[in-house]
Amino acid sequence: MTGRSTAQGHYVSRILGVLARDPRRARIQGGAGTLDGAALVRSVHRAHEALRAAGAGPGAMVGILTGPNHPLTFTARYAAHLLGAGVMYVRSVNPGSDLPLPVAEQAGLLAECGVTVLVTDRAHAARGAELAGLLAQSAAVTVLDDPGAEEGGEAPAEPAPPAPECAVVTYTSGSSGRPKGVRQSFAAWNRLVLGDADSLAGGPPERMLIVTPTSHTVAVMADVVLASGGSLVVHDGFDAAGVLGALAAERITRVYLTVPQLYRLLDHPDTAGTDLSALRQLIYSGCVASPARLASAVRVFGPRLVQCYGSTEAGRITLLDQLDHFEPELLPSVGRPFPGVEVRVCDPDTGREVPQGDCGELQVRSPYAMAGYQGLPAESAAALLPDGWLRTGDLGRRDSYGCFHLVDRIGRVIKAGGVKVRPAEVERALLTHSAVADCAVFGTPDAVTGEAVHAAVVLRVPCEPDELRRHVARSLSPAHAPARIVRWPELPLTESGKPDHRRLAGAAVSGAASN
Repeated sequence: MTGRSTAQGHYVSRILGVLARDPRRARIQGGAGTLDGAALVRSVHRAHEALRAAGAGPGAMVGILTGPNHPLTFTARYAAHLLGAGVMYVRSVNPGSDLPLPVAEQAGLLAECGVTVLVTDRAHAARGAELAGLLAQSAAVTVLDDPGAEEGGEAPAEPAPPAPECAVVTYTSGSSGRPKGVRQSFAAWNRLVLGDADSLAGGPPERMLIVTPTSHTVAVMADVVLASGGSLVVHDGFDAAGVLGALAAERITRVYLTVPQLYRLLDHPDTAGTDLSALRQLIYSGCVASPARLASAVRVFGPRLVQCYGSTEAGRITLLDQLDHFEPELLPSVGRPFPGVEVRVCDPDTGREVPQGDCGELQVRSPYAMAGYQGLPAESAAALLPDGWLRTGDLGRRDSYGCFHLVDRIGRVIKAGGVKVRPAEVERALLTHSAVADCAVFGTPDAVTGEAVHAAVVLRVPCEPDELRRHVARSLSPAHAPARIVRWPELPLTESGKPDHRRLAGAAVSGAASN
């Protein structure tokens, strides 16, 4: 079923209107060059023509396969949404930062989504043809490139473009198993972009730096900036020195980072001397942040920090705003619910709400929650409760301030010698030691205890593993102290900027990492 355009209007129509009103203003600056409003409009129109010619229309699903953060990740999605089609990003299904899925598995996910049109840039045209050849259902491969071309691209004829039922299928990292496709409704995406763009209207234009995949969390933020009249500076990936240089040289007003990326920025020797006068918001999320590290970040970045807790399935959940960061008692929390979002804490076994302060599973009722998992009805029914609440799979509690504190994922537990150890608790304890800049804790098989607690650490100064073990034992208990602590120069991160636990655990088991 395909919906109609909403009463608010269509977010892509809003973006195109903004671009057309100021066609010579630079809107996206990145590896593909600088694109002004006119070039972006032409690129959307060319993609619209090509997708329509390939058979994309209301209810269809379009796959997008490009280089990292290519402009087509925006313009192909905009064109598909104008046609009433949804999209899925082929690159986003890669579970590890250096472990892309085999072509057969990628083709399987394209088939799962019912992709009938696959858009590629020229560099990925051969891969696209290979993927299409593996699909039982015929899929047209459309090669688009050169978004800055001066010719071509007529305006779509539809005065009121259709609204697809599904905007994007976003695949989870697959760090604990097969990636699952999260169906994000167009209605939720549209409402979020237009609502946040309206809230920025009348203010100074935003200039946002993007260093995480434009197929993930940052996509909606980027749409909001463009729809409100702002511009984007897009990097292919995260590099702390590159971020600092862009913040100063490009007069960036907002940037989104994952928590490990925030830590790397905080520890970079050039941070203290970087001109941050234009920066208004440094938004971070992705995993639980250390209160000790956040206190240091407040001293360095001042009133710019904004923490967002959310998930692919639930969308935005809670917010720790700029002023909250100056209240030390709030730093261990992820803040209070966003407007329009309800959060409760329930017993994960019975489903009953627990008293304030008790630990349980966080459940969310929100207009931004997923529509379900692609092709997985049983998993969708388990996560989406009949009364409209979504099970997040996160353990946490609510404090007397109305703020929520995360403990860990329900299934993320190490059973070491009969003791259940929550890795996130050990990580938080390690990060209170002055020598530890970053860390990740995970379990590995052990012939005696069943599982052993392992820690990968990034150190500021040399520190013996026994000292860190004693620190964890004093903070938590001797059972929580890691059996093995391995020093890494930097933690490996997944494509989406989170610690790559799969790679860390694999290195520990194989012996590739050493103390």
